[in-house]
Amino acid sequence: HKRHCQSRNHPPMKLALPLTAADAFSPHYGAAAKFTVFAVDPATRRIERELVVVPQDSEPCQWPRLLRAAGVDLVLAGRMGRGARAHMAEHGVDVLAGVPEAPPAELVMAWLEGRLVTGPNVCDGAGVHPAGSHHDDAGGCHCAH
Repeated sequence: HKRHCQSRNHPPMKLALPLTAADAFSPHYGAAAKFTVFAVDPATRRIERELVVVPQDSEPCQWPRLLRAAGVDLVLAGRMGRGARAHMAEHGVDVLAGVPEAPPAELVMAWLEGRLVTGPNVCDGAGVHPAGSHHDDAGGCHCAH
């Protein structure tokens, strides 16, 4: 019998989700206080590790660099403006926006199992945004890019 084993030469994939100060999923990326990073194995559909990353600077423009340094491949976000998504892409971090509010581990498991249903990303321009969110009406994040 042949056994199919996944090589441990490949590092696990890392997903990040924005969190509120109370450790709940933050529906708006620009209002996040910190991130939870999940190291996952898509082949076995398992969460291997979880850690919380607290940015030293509350300015979201610094977060893509921090997340890339932590090895993050993909951010699961509720609402994220175009400028913030472009900034993530510049740092090699993919974004899946329109993620519904739910406990972070449940969202990651739904993604791993291919059953995560996303809705519209309602942060694609002007509109009402939470106090303290950091982007302009064009969906940017006030970065000098």
